[in-house]
Amino acid sequence: MISVVSKLKTALQYQEAFEVKAQEAKRKIRFLQNNIDQLYQEPEASLKNVVVNPLLDYEKICPPGGSNLIILYTTTVKTIPKTFQDCSSLRLILNGFKVLYQERDVSMHVDFRDELWRIMGKKVALPRLFIKGSYIGGADEVLQLHEQGKFRPLLAGIPIKKLEGPCKGCAGNLFLVCPNCSGSKKVNSGSRGLPKSCMNCNENGLIKCPICF
Repeated sequence: MISVVSKLKTALQYQEAFEVKAQEAKRKIRFLQNNIDQLYQEPEASLKNVVVNPLLDYEKICPPGGSNLIILYTTTVKTIPKTFQDCSSLRLILNGFKVLYQERDVSMHVDFRDELWRIMGKKVALPRLFIKGSYIGGADEVLQLHEQGKFRPLLAGIPIKKLEGPCKGCAGNLFLVCPNCSGSKKVNSGSRGLPKSCMNCNENGLIKCPICF
């Protein structure tokens, strides 16, 4: 008789434990059902719209005034054919995307060459491209990026050229003949009429176009 009662108690204990576990399982199921929408909901709009700036992968070297611009250092001198061709290639790529960029021709203004060497910390060959204060590279690097389809994303946020023709100030030459010395680099010093060096222009008797720069 005692054995039967003991077995009944044990059975009841197992049943109670089973019911407790069953209730706990039901509670978990209800919790998951009530929160299923949150588990599978779309990411917040602020997270979905996060776009990684590809320029973050490049070294931060900013030419003067180039924090929001494309700056291309080039030369139009044909003394070294490969350099001239490389400059023409990068110019062609940028023109193909129809984006605004500022070309700094070292053959027209030696200060641009010194400026480039200063920010690079050494003498470098041309051309050199900078986008929004990031150093992209020379001809080989830019051409490779273009071939791989990785160059276009770097131009995000750069204004598009308006089809208004060349600059009305310099006709697209970026420089103007110095009005102070008419390009001679010499001006009269005063009453004696002795010539002295003009302080308004560069080594070529030119001044930067105030519209383009």
